[in-house]
Amino acid sequence: MAPKMTAARKGTPDTVASQLVASKSGTIAYYALISRLVIWVIAVASHALVQDYDSALELVLPIETRAQQLFKSIFGVFLRWDSFYFVHIAENNYVFEQSHAFFPLLPGLMRLIANSVLAPLNAFLSYRQLLVLAGILISNVSFVIASVQIYRLSRTLFKQDQFAFLTALLYILTPSGIFMSAIYAESLFAALSFTGMLYAARKQYLPAAIVWSISNLARSNGILYAGFFVYDLIVMIDLQSSIWNKIKALVKTGCLCLITWSGFFAVQAYGFSLYCTKAFGIDTRPWCHTRMPFIYTFVQGFYWNIGFLRYYEVKQIPNFLMAAPMITLSASGIAFYTAYDLSRALSLGRSQASCTREDTLQKPPPCL
Repeated sequence: MAPKMTAARKGTPDTVASQLVASKSGTIAYYALISRLVIWVIAVASHALVQDYDSALELVLPIETRAQQLFKSIFGVFLRWDSFYFVHIAENNYVFEQSHAFFPLLPGLMRLIANSVLAPLNAFLSYRQLLVLAGILISNVSFVIASVQIYRLSRTLFKQDQFAFLTALLYILTPSGIFMSAIYAESLFAALSFTGMLYAARKQYLPAAIVWSISNLARSNGILYAGFFVYDLIVMIDLQSSIWNKIKALVKTGCLCLITWSGFFAVQAYGFSLYCTKAFGIDTRPWCHTRMPFIYTFVQGFYWNIGFLRYYEVKQIPNFLMAAPMITLSASGIAFYTAYDLSRALSLGRSQASCTREDTLQKPPPCL
């Protein structure tokens, strides 16, 4: 009887694994939260020591009272760069054409939280301050969620808890820490991206497509995630399978891709309704008559000079030097992986026959 009771207390392997994942997830969430607090302290100290070169902060958060000065000193460090656009969109919706370079999910959530969760604070803070506070909460909470999800994703893919835990810690220590805490879409997009990847890794393709379609409301990069379905369902298909199975795979892939892209198409349709239908009493814009009337691509090129190879200019050399460490690490990782398993790299993962259990234990990353 005693051995049975002991086994019952220990639980099944699946239960133990679930408890381990939950415990490690809590630890990662704790470290991620601590990292956000450290970033906050560093940012506040830097702001106190270094004078602002951009006066936009004073326009968004004017100082008239001590309370406003305190709010600006504490939270103003997260209102930088493109953050002003997100706050403006959250407060006024899309007023200017160039604002459509920034997608609506983050400002929409900022408005929702400011009008609900943070509404009791409107007796002390202005509506704009509530929006700023909402944006900061969304970005930092999303970063914590993204850190947990990348741990779960890595554990699902590589079946090694220590490797997954280290992956999450490295993500938490990202050099771009302030961008992940500022009122930017990066952390929100990362949380949705990793969640969709986790579903895809578990072969739950429909939830993955739905999550990625939502991510397209945060950033346009989400359209690329349709490639996961193409890879899993078409590239990796059994070549010996019947024609009917191949047709079903093509149809399924097409449907999942359309779901993934639906968020991006919805954003473009909204822009088209504003500037191309004369509903608002203005002349239609030139981009409305192009073959693919996407406001996003037009705005990026016309207002921000963003396009294929446009960024590669002599004046951008300092930025390339700043990015050199990460570029070097990424390129080295790709080179080492290719050297480790050249046949698998060249065959896009189809050549895996030699991947044994012993090889997995000795060299975990390549064998998925």
